[in-house]
Amino acid sequence: VALAAALVVFVLLVVAACSVRTEVQRPHPAPVMRPRASLAESEVLCDSCCETERAVFLPGNDVERLESVSSADQCCTYCRAHETCLAWSWGETGSGADAGACLLKGGLPRRLTKVPSAGYVSGWTLQTNKVGSPLEVAPRGEGQSLFCFALVQPHGYEKGLVGMQYREGAGIFACDEYGVFSNRRLELAPFVVTHVVNSTLKCQMGGEFGTALNTGIFLAVWASVIDTGRFLYHDWTVKVDADSVFLPSRLRLIVQDHKEEERGVYLNNCQYGLHGPLEVLSRNAVRRWALGASTCVRHFWKLCSGPCGWGEDMFLDQCLERKLGVRRKDDLRQLLEAHCSPPSDWDSCREPTAAAFHPFKTQEGWKRCLRASESPSEESRQILDGRRGHKAGVQQEPKRQPEAPQSRRKAQPEHPPEAVVDTRRRLRAEGTAATE
Repeated sequence: VALAAALVVFVLLVVAACSVRTEVQRPHPAPVMRPRASLAESEVLCDSCCETERAVFLPGNDVERLESVSSADQCCTYCRAHETCLAWSWGETGSGADAGACLLKGGLPRRLTKVPSAGYVSGWTLQTNKVGSPLEVAPRGEGQSLFCFALVQPHGYEKGLVGMQYREGAGIFACDEYGVFSNRRLELAPFVVTHVVNSTLKCQMGGEFGTALNTGIFLAVWASVIDTGRFLYHDWTVKVDADSVFLPSRLRLIVQDHKEEERGVYLNNCQYGLHGPLEVLSRNAVRRWALGASTCVRHFWKLCSGPCGWGEDMFLDQCLERKLGVRRKDDLRQLLEAHCSPPSDWDSCREPTAAAFHPFKTQEGWKRCLRASESPSEESRQILDGRRGHKAGVQQEPKRQPEAPQSRRKAQPEHPPEAVVDTRRRLRAEGTAATE
């Protein structure tokens, strides 16, 4: 009896101890953010202090991220108390990584765009006493909403170049929404952090055209772009090289002439074929690319009896048109660059219809080109104003056509190498069947 009694006491003590230990180790919920001490008591959880819209997300201009925020009203309250916040987006339950997050937005460096997005509530404070006020919030343009992205090498000049573009509110950062990608986490500017790509970002030079054989790199980049899903909320997805001086406002004028199709549309930018500094794909084109890229890898590996020796731009061009049946539309207004037979003064950046100039690898050169593009010559102004019968948004003829195909990166003999001829002959031979 004594032993039994002792055993009962021992069990009760163990149970009690476990209960105490369980209580101690139980994780505590994340603390709820409170308004700053300077916030007036009457403003706490104000339900009428912000203009609010449901199912809308405001990309960019981030100044702070607050977790475990319980409501849109509370997010509004925190924004009003923040010294630079003028707008915000709050993630409802089911909005993925942003669920319960309050994303505070400033008025700089760019205007904000209302992007319809399920799972978010957004608003703006209407305050006029903060830096960046009055805030400019605009709806997406019908048929011309742009999701733009760039790949940034972790070493070299690109980090500083892209960071400068953010501070200028220019390049991809003037699009309706943007993304930056690298093979490691880089903070290019406050709250401008790269998505991590599963790639070393290293490749060899060579192939038919003596270019960077970077198809594998950009297959990984596109996989990350597609994984974010943000392209689905925009009419066009635009891949931009870091050293391209890119003018989204001009591209919006250009894409008005190109309507979406069921199988998708992409825009060719050079008489020699698609060039990588600017790649413009419609929403449906990206969908087909997402579903068919691996099919293209197998198809062209077989066609070329191994790697075709192409850069990513030629692979994308051949894959979309030849294999996936996406509509390829020529529009040579998009890009002026050194490798596409430009006019002699192309790098003055005063051509009024070009949406991108490439390459400009220094911050000083990039800004000089941007400033020049904003103040075109008088002749260019006349073209823009329609004084010579031209109209912005109408396809212009290329300034000159080469007599024979040439390399897209460096000088070539008068006739292309035999290997190139053979590859093109095979592509033409199987083109119709592949498209079908």
